[in-house]
Amino acid sequence: AFNWPPPSRARLPYLRAALAYRLQEKNGTRLPRKAIRALERAAVGREQSEPSTKPAIRKVGAGARLLREWNGETYEVAVLDKGYAFEGRLYSNLSAIAREITGTRWSGPRFFGLTKRTS
Repeated sequence: AFNWPPPSRARLPYLRAALAYRLQEKNGTRLPRKAIRALERAAVGREQSEPSTKPAIRKVGAGARLLREWNGETYEVAVLDKGYAFEGRLYSNLSAIAREITGTRWSGPRFFGLTKRTS
C-alpha cells in the first residue's frame, strides 16, 4: 500500500491505522472536502476561517465577587487585578479554586458560570 518501509519506531496500532486509512483512500473513501481544505490551511500556517468551538468566557473586572453554591454551601471569590482571593489565599486562576472546592478538576470559568453556552 505504501512505497516505503515503515518508520523504525512505529508501533503496531499506528501501522494498522495507517494501513486502514490507506486502504479506505484507495477504495475511494476520502476525507470530506471541508476537512481537506482545513488541513491545507493548517499546513501553510493560515488561520482557520471556521468559528471557534471554544465557549466564550465573560470578563469580570477587579472588585467583582463570584458566588457559587456547592453541596449546600455558598462560596465567595474576590476578583483582584492579578488573580483571585478565596478563603484568605491568592490564586492565579479560577480552576484551582474550583478544584479546591470540589476536589476534582473543573474548568474554573464554567464552575463559576462565566461561560456562555453555544448552540
